[in-house]
Amino acid sequence: MLHLNTKYCVPDQTKLLENSKKDWREKLNPSFPMSDWLDIDRTVTQEEINRIKALKEEMETNHADTLIVIGIGGSYLGAKAILDALNPYFQKSAIEVIFAGTSLSSEYLTSVQNLMNERNVYVNVISKSGNTLEPSIAFELIEAKMKERYPDYQKRIVVTTNREKGSLLKHAQEEGYRLFEVPRNIGGRFSCLTVVGLLPVAIGGVDIDLLLKGARNGIHYLEDAFTYASLRYQQEQAHFPVELITFYEEKLESFGKWVGQLLGETQGKNKKGILPVPNFFTANLHSLGQYLQEGADIAFETVIKIENSENLWVPSKEKDLHEINNLVVDQVAKAHQEGNTQTILIELDRLDAYTLGELIYFYFLTAAIGGYLLEINPFDQPGVERYKELVQQALQKEE
Repeated sequence: MLHLNTKYCVPDQTKLLENSKKDWREKLNPSFPMSDWLDIDRTVTQEEINRIKALKEEMETNHADTLIVIGIGGSYLGAKAILDALNPYFQKSAIEVIFAGTSLSSEYLTSVQNLMNERNVYVNVISKSGNTLEPSIAFELIEAKMKERYPDYQKRIVVTTNREKGSLLKHAQEEGYRLFEVPRNIGGRFSCLTVVGLLPVAIGGVDIDLLLKGARNGIHYLEDAFTYASLRYQQEQAHFPVELITFYEEKLESFGKWVGQLLGETQGKNKKGILPVPNFFTANLHSLGQYLQEGADIAFETVIKIENSENLWVPSKEKDLHEINNLVVDQVAKAHQEGNTQTILIELDRLDAYTLGELIYFYFLTAAIGGYLLEINPFDQPGVERYKELVQQALQKEE
């Protein structure tokens, strides 16, 4: 269960009412371009879920211990966020999921190649076209290593891509790789509940049925998502253009990065939008916490608060450790409000697959509604495309 708490962020009810008159409700329609994510049954079919589960069973039968997922942006951030949030800190699942193609670090890719010498590996490369620089380079190098190590490399390489066109599709068909489809009507940053995210998440041990069940229930938080989107809009209009996505549970660090991409790429256009910054408290209380208390008035916070967690009694404080953690959440919010930094609380009953599914869908709604309040298209990313064009031009000049 999810609850939006505004006790440390006083909303302007007049602006909330004005914003509610906008046509954002009409635009939240699965029949609109890039809006299939609104209907969970359109994001992934039962046939695709069955194929994912069959792949996991095959990997277990073959005693595979590692899945290398190659992708960037929405092709990996959502899956990593879910895996990190739901898996134990130090106890790995039977099949470990690692990610590549997220940067151009030669040291990292060399380490991945070295790890492949010791592991029983499958690979899942994710790209609509196959032309994005970081994953295309990673796939080129990792594919060569797979061909070197495994006579049956064709069945160990799984491609998630556009099923109609693209260099990756053509290559996969020539090699005979197994194919999954990147949804045509869902953008990358909204794709973690499609095959793009669900395949690595399921292989990594997450109950995807429960995750999707929670996401289906997320539509019940439509009004809360509107309130949150409107509060963010108000903060921007009041010249607070920075939002710290704050969490007091380190397992949510990757989730904070995914939220940063979702909100930043969806709303950061036409010189509009809030800059979302992932933030881990209590670790950062003596750095960013000091700034929020007494620095320039440019920021507000959204805190993801987990009500129930592991019980760990602290005798000296005569309290449970998680109770102390949540006590700090509230006292920090009070202090920051005194320093003119508002805090919005998103409270979760617990951190499990069902509740995380609700939270993901809640953020989908927030991102889209916030885009409509700003009167921009929530589903394009022209700035991202521009840097890719310049990189390709520069590389071609070097040839």
